[in-house]
Amino acid sequence: MEHDEAGGSSPANDSFGNREGLELLEYERATLAKTLPASVLFVVASGLGLERLFLEHLILFSDRRLLALVLNTNEHDESYFVSKLKEHNVNCEPKIINSDVSVKDRQSIYLEGGVQFCSSRVLLVDLLQNRIPTDRIAAVLVYRAHQTLNAFQDSFILRLYREKKPDGMVKAFTDVPNTLSSLGQLQRLVDRLYVRHVELMPRFSNIIETELNRYQLKTAIFSVDVPTPLRRVHRTLIEFIKVCVRDLRTSSTSGKQSDDQNEEMVHVPWATTQLEKRLRDRRGHISEKQQRLLNDLASLREILQLSENMDVATVLSRLQMLKNDRTVLEEHSGWLLSPSFGRIMEDLLTIAGVTNGKGDQKKFSTPAKWTVLAEVLREVKNIQLEKKDYNHSTPSVVVITNSEDLSRQAADVIKYGIDKIKWMTWKQLGYNSTQEMPEDEPLWNPDSVSQLMRCSLRRYCELAKNAENYRKSCSKAAKTC
Repeated sequence: MEHDEAGGSSPANDSFGNREGLELLEYERATLAKTLPASVLFVVASGLGLERLFLEHLILFSDRRLLALVLNTNEHDESYFVSKLKEHNVNCEPKIINSDVSVKDRQSIYLEGGVQFCSSRVLLVDLLQNRIPTDRIAAVLVYRAHQTLNAFQDSFILRLYREKKPDGMVKAFTDVPNTLSSLGQLQRLVDRLYVRHVELMPRFSNIIETELNRYQLKTAIFSVDVPTPLRRVHRTLIEFIKVCVRDLRTSSTSGKQSDDQNEEMVHVPWATTQLEKRLRDRRGHISEKQQRLLNDLASLREILQLSENMDVATVLSRLQMLKNDRTVLEEHSGWLLSPSFGRIMEDLLTIAGVTNGKGDQKKFSTPAKWTVLAEVLREVKNIQLEKKDYNHSTPSVVVITNSEDLSRQAADVIKYGIDKIKWMTWKQLGYNSTQEMPEDEPLWNPDSVSQLMRCSLRRYCELAKNAENYRKSCSKAAKTC
């Protein structure tokens, strides 16, 4: 990409998207303008928003006069893109074609045009049986193009498409450049996709870097100090995990012969090793010891994450549940019965203010992250803002967490205040409290606090189902005409 291509806004660039659609960055507009009439493989750096680029292509081809076939998408992808296309009010609603659609219906649906998500198996059969009007196909869009290296069905579909329409357009998208570790792999992927151009969009590109720097955020890092007993708990759990990984490598022939020996042990407590992934893939063919070690690693990483993110009462309840579950004890290697585990429980009880079986609510330690969160929100409240910058809306504060449980707890702390949530957390331990429940002391206006959990597929599935019903009605209408 040349710098002058992204330097200004041309009429061609302005035609992409609509007022209700996506607002593309300048380098994305330039890329679209340059590659629109060509067959291209887009290799995008991870995290640069491949979905936005792919969705813009779907919007462009959502026209009854065009037929765009989409390959290699799963149910989640289809539900997401269908919902987004509906939000953008495209001229032709998207359709989903799979094995549930009869042959006659598929033939009439292909004539409807627009964007159609097709399963590879159905599309391959229809191409071989000449059920698709190939001359009407404007483009074939391949999502997760890197998977074509191992999926010959999609490659065969593109080959048939090229034979029937040599000048047909193919656009492939991938944001996993690590799979293309050599020019040979890139060449094989290009050959299997039957494309002629490759558009590389790395993060270090001058145009991309310049564009992203315009929206660079200011970052402030807060170091949270934790009690000494909690540090000991973290160290013990990390040692447990490292010992399990070493034992797993010792008991595995592939682990001894692989490069996993050189893997950084520093990352092992938080990241699953390649050896673990390989053993889980062939879970039915591993020894009982390896199975126990895999179970240990999963449980220990879960406990470590809980101890780093959640309150001590949640960690204690989880450990008690594991220790009292006979099935769990049978499936693990015995770390729950070790002296080190006993010391972990003692340290956690100390943090919780429990001594010799008696609880003292005054000694219950407030999680340090709650205090930091309260200080940050208090500081944000004191920032002077210009009303003209927000019109009738108010500025938002986004709190990002790495789990749904932590998201719920953070929302409760913001809505009800630290003291009340601390009192409720103490009650989870099962000890009597001499104090009454504190009054609400919200850190933010409770009516303005909303929780965005991981998207449930129900809403998207409903949209996909509506798209399928629309497709059926179109096919019936075509039959009556």
